[in-house]
Amino acid sequence: MDAQTSTMTFYDIASGPLVHPFAPNPWKARYALNFTKTPYRTEWVALPDVAATRAKLRVPPCRKHADGSDFPTLPILYDPTTTSPMQQEGTLIGDSFDIAIHLNNKQTARNHGSPPLFPPNTLALHRTFNAHVDNLFTMNGAVLAGYYMPFDPATAETAKADMARRVGVSRWEDLEVPQGSEQRKKMVAGFEAALGSGLAPWFIRRDEGPFLEGTTPMYADLIIGGWLQMMRNCLPEWEELRGWHGGL
Repeated sequence: MDAQTSTMTFYDIASGPLVHPFAPNPWKARYALNFTKTPYRTEWVALPDVAATRAKLRVPPCRKHADGSDFPTLPILYDPTTTSPMQQEGTLIGDSFDIAIHLNNKQTARNHGSPPLFPPNTLALHRTFNAHVDNLFTMNGAVLAGYYMPFDPATAETAKADMARRVGVSRWEDLEVPQGSEQRKKMVAGFEAALGSGLAPWFIRRDEGPFLEGTTPMYADLIIGGWLQMMRNCLPEWEELRGWHGGL
């Protein structure tokens, strides 16, 4: 199989303009692709087209809304070099954590000497940590950053209306927490405190390096990185956040 036919296809949410990645779960998978030095190309998908894209690729939703309904989202990875039992050609994976497992398995098979995404016997710990970090940022950071997502102007109104409907408000503007307001200041302080109690203590080897295990990164670091990329792209208080808890 030549380089072109072995290149994976990565489906990510299109922002605008210029198109760049910003959503946390696609960022986790993108980091994993880069970490494992996997050749891939990006297929950008407009936010209103995500559900149709998953349906076309026959990748069922892997997440649920609070009311129990399906939540079709991205990323999706297509690997033409492997075949799953249910697919005749190539493998489609529609969850960022499963993508990381798939890439780790391929990396282990290649045995090229790079550090693994998942150190031995840490898969369950990583799954728990992923849920913990997702909840921490969803409950504290996303409510402050989500209103400022870099929508593609061509589809922004449709995307905003759909997201407002999903969270149960009548207008997109109802989701704004105005900058400078007392409510927002309290929420930002709460976010800082939540990171201080729920994430900063995990960095127990800070004197050795910037990662959870000091000098050697692993998938847990990429989980955090994915959410920080969303904050960098969407949170007005990003520069302030960068200095919290000693710059963690």
